[in-house]
Amino acid sequence: MRVVLFDIDGTLVVKTSTEAAERERFRRAIYDEVGRSPPIKPWRYDGMVDPQICRLLMLEVGLSENAADAYLPKVIERVGQIYVTSEKRPILNKGVQRLLEILKASSKHILGVLTGNLSVVAEEKLRLTGIRAYFAETFYSDAYFERSELVKDAIRTCVGKYRLPGNKSVIIVGDTPRDVEAARNTGAKVIAVASGFFSESDLAAEGPDMVFRDLDPRRELLMALDMEAA
Repeated sequence: MRVVLFDIDGTLVVKTSTEAAERERFRRAIYDEVGRSPPIKPWRYDGMVDPQICRLLMLEVGLSENAADAYLPKVIERVGQIYVTSEKRPILNKGVQRLLEILKASSKHILGVLTGNLSVVAEEKLRLTGIRAYFAETFYSDAYFERSELVKDAIRTCVGKYRLPGNKSVIIVGDTPRDVEAARNTGAKVIAVASGFFSESDLAAEGPDMVFRDLDPRRELLMALDMEAA
């Protein structure tokens, strides 16, 4: 049995199709609650989790750590509200639909989402792209300030729930160096995909098990996902 956990932005979904809405939900939420508009260009937080990004942006507009922590619950709630009501059109990356169909048909694979997005944001993206039904497991960032902790808890949950022999039976698929770093340190299998803003060489430098240019389900990718055992 293998559990495959996919990141969303840049991995399953085309990064440029979500980037504008991503930036705006943070900017507006902080402006609405704090009265200050954070500098969000260029985007520097790929691979971080949403609560962490909210807190860092509030610090950047001049709030103290105590003030940022006090505002954080309302800002996080507002981020979700803004995204759900905003105009957006997320698009699936190359090969994603077919890859999910193949993996879903395997009796030896369980699919999940592991993302730095808040649950309300992630669910909206999965709904709009029509892929929510492929995923039995979802791990969202609502209660996390570090991606590494989110990843550790997701892997621990999967190993226990599916009685896996170890962390290596969980495969993490992501598109940023932070995705790779957080997963690599757990002992899980890590597949990096250069379908976001980072190149294959950028990702390879972080030491994933494999790097691919996209998720087109060619033989090499399917083998990396242990489909030969399916």
